[in-house]
Parts: sequence; structure tokens; C-alpha cells
Amino acid sequence: MFHVKEDLCAGCGLCVESCPRWAISVESGQARINQARCNGCGTCLNVCPQGAIVELVPTSKDELKTTISSLKHRANELAERIESLRRTGKVKV
Repeated sequence: MFHVKEDLCAGCGLCVESCPRWAISVESGQARINQARCNGCGTCLNVCPQGAIVELVPTSKDELKTTISSLKHRANELAERIESLRRTGKVKV
């Protein structure tokens, strides 16, 4: 499944021209993907100069929990390193 990031889409229409299934249209200056027509070929990903079209990949709750836990751990490690550098005077914040 593909999604258009509206903040990146310039409405140029290159994705519309490239879609073999006519699943994309430009409405009010924004590309829109008709998921019922889209066959997931990804041609639109390769032609979008803005990188506004992204693939949505389903993720399980367990995968999300693991990713969040890992990110929290990394954030805590970085905060500790910054605090250590601040104490030694190498970083002033």
C-alpha cells in the first residue's frame, strides 16, 4: 500500500503519468492514490522527484514495542553521554 505525503507533494503529475493502472490523480494540487486500483508495482515511488510517495509497511504491535524500547534506550544513553560531557566542560548547553 502506498501513501502520498501531502507536505512533500508538489502536484507535478509525474506519478499520474507513470501509473499503469490509472490509480493516481491530482486533486487540489495533491496526488491521491486510489488503493482499489493500485496493484503495488511501485513505479510511482521511482518517478516522484519529491519523494512524496512512500510504501506503508504493516508492523505488528510487538515490533513497534521493540522499536520504541530500543529508541528509548538509545535516547537515555545519549542523554547520559551529553550529561557526562557537560560535567567535564566539553559541552556547554
